[in-house]
Amino acid sequence: MKLIKKIGLVFIIVLFLSIGLLWAAGAGGEHHGVTSSQIRNLIWWTVNFLLLLVILYKFGRQPFLNLFKTRQENIVNQYNQLLEKKKEAEAKYIELQEKIKNLEKEAQEVYQNYVEQGMKEKERIIAEAHAQAERIKQQAELYIAQEISKAKASLREEIAELSLALAEELLKKNITPEDQKKILKTFINEIKGRVLH
Repeated sequence: MKLIKKIGLVFIIVLFLSIGLLWAAGAGGEHHGVTSSQIRNLIWWTVNFLLLLVILYKFGRQPFLNLFKTRQENIVNQYNQLLEKKKEAEAKYIELQEKIKNLEKEAQEVYQNYVEQGMKEKERIIAEAHAQAERIKQQAELYIAQEISKAKASLREEIAELSLALAEELLKKNITPEDQKKILKTFINEIKGRVLH
């Protein structure tokens, strides 16, 4: 409503100015500057312009206001969406910070776990090595005992053979034909006694 009043006031001012200019131009009788046709054109253009403003105001005001209102609503909506996104981003950032802290703790726990597993594995390997060494030692002792037994048996056989050979040689040197007869007689008697019994 105020705009219509302002337009009407401008129209009246332009009309009076035009009339004043027209009167001033006609009063002197000379046509030095502005002619009456120019003033009529000015009034006509002013009236057309004012009518255009009234028509634009009447028919274009609401769509124009709606355009600005829609634009304002869009800007407010975008602003609200950006605020929501900012809140989501801040929440995500805090969540990621917590995850990073948890990852550091988890990494420390995993490291500690690997250290503990490594120590257990080391102890297991050492215990296994001790057991293996003990088995090897027992096997070696058994092998040595067997070899000693074999060596003793071999030595006994060798000593027996040597003793027999030595005894045979001594007997050959020291036995007389009479001793041989006696030994033979004793041997035959023993065999007879065994056969008879």
